[in-house]
Amino acid sequence: MQENETVEFKKSLSQLKAGLVSIAAILNKHGAGELWFGMSNDGKAVGLEANEKTLRDLSQSIAAHIEPRIP
Repeated sequence: MQENETVEFKKSLSQLKAGLVSIAAILNKHGAGELWFGMSNDGKAVGLEANEKTLRDLSQSIAAHIEPRIP
């Protein structure tokens, strides 16, 4: 897998803000896309520790910053 116009990789959740900007741009241009955390820019998995709360917080943060809501 590699980054392209509809796929964006971020190494960690500390890059959430940049990820939100990227996914908003992808959705505005293409209407659909993917944002992957725990991936290096060259598409290699670097891993990510995430529990249920982390995933819920991530989902809520994305939903709070994207209008209209992602179905």
